[in-house]
Amino acid sequence: MKYVKYNDYDISKLSLGTVQFGLNYGIANQNGQPNQDTVNDILNYVSSMGINSFDTAQGYGDSEEVLGNYFKTIVEPRISVVSKIDSKVLELKEHDLIESIKGSSTRLHVDCLFALLMHNSNLMDKWDKSFSNKVRILKQKNIIKYFGVSIYSNKEFELALYNEDIDIIQIPFNLFDQRALKNKWFDKAKNKNKFIFIRSIYLQGLLLMNTEDIPEKLSFAKEYVKMVEEFSIRLQISKNELCLSFVNSVAKDASILFGCETLAQAKENLNIYNNLKDINCEVIKEISDTFKDLDERIYNPTKW
Repeated sequence: MKYVKYNDYDISKLSLGTVQFGLNYGIANQNGQPNQDTVNDILNYVSSMGINSFDTAQGYGDSEEVLGNYFKTIVEPRISVVSKIDSKVLELKEHDLIESIKGSSTRLHVDCLFALLMHNSNLMDKWDKSFSNKVRILKQKNIIKYFGVSIYSNKEFELALYNEDIDIIQIPFNLFDQRALKNKWFDKAKNKNKFIFIRSIYLQGLLLMNTEDIPEKLSFAKEYVKMVEEFSIRLQISKNELCLSFVNSVAKDASILFGCETLAQAKENLNIYNNLKDINCEVIKEISDTFKDLDERIYNPTKW
């Protein structure tokens, strides 16, 4: 496993997203929410393969508890756990905010969160000293190491970039959603010492689906999914490899989130990553040109 340096932390290049552990999630999810034994098997495996970064949220059903049931059984000197809150939680009084975040740590059986992210950026355009003070207190009390936000638009990214309280920015980035390239998010974040986590590299599984299995409500995406298949055939790699290799080739200093519902899926993802080959610059440009400026309803699941 490769690692990305952020200050004094080495974060695995792949991070395990765990929304599937608490909810039935994803348009291509055919297995449903895994039970605790399956989760334990997955976590044992990915940890043995060097993954030390895990992403969850208070809003992911019982994902925090399920993760915590595993973490309490191991002695792990250096794991980085990121959890997310609805931004309105930051509007609570100091005592209530602290109790809410400590609740996440308790459920997760960790002493301190590597990062706490706002799941939305509703507060970003009205950020003031009261929010800064709350973030500072959470850090001073060693409840969190870093603070950040999950963004959905370039405006939100820019607000996060110039907010001194934001250390971590989680962004969507995949073959269909190339706003990070268009707007130079990776370069800008590096210049401001903001660490990036990348989510949605498979676009909730849409990029991996067979065109005949795509729901009618997403029929407008079929021609583009077909193009993904054509690229994978031409390059003689699977669609999974294509999606991961494209993101990995471009985003050198970010950690990439992936999810799974089964141990087999976890093994497949790690096997693909460990045998991944960089796509050459000419092909990256061709892919970027093919899928740039797509209609937002194709790459934004909230429009589905």
